[in-house]
Amino acid sequence: MFGLGWDHLVVIFVVAMVVFGPGELPNVMRTLGRTMKTVNKVTGDFRKQFEDAVRDAEKELDLKDARAALQDALSSTTLTPDPAAPARDSEAKTVAAAPVASAPTATAPTNS
Repeated sequence: MFGLGWDHLVVIFVVAMVVFGPGELPNVMRTLGRTMKTVNKVTGDFRKQFEDAVRDAEKELDLKDARAALQDALSSTTLTPDPAAPARDSEAKTVAAAPVASAPTATAPTNS
């Protein structure tokens, strides 16, 4: 607990008893406990908001990087027509239109 040993805690308790007295010490400790609870709640909320903001910033940075990579890829590719495409299309049509020669059918040998 904050790097304090039992000997340090005893000294702090004795000083608090001398300063506040045995009658007022429970009220002071109760108030101190409430204050510490409030401080812990505020710091937890701050930490959560900070982590959310960092996470959102990382997502946006990743999104910007992805957009930049996509734009680079699109700008590096050219959309020029392929000069060999008409020749391939006509060859495919010729092959599709050619009659298919019928293959001789094989007959199974019969034992007679």
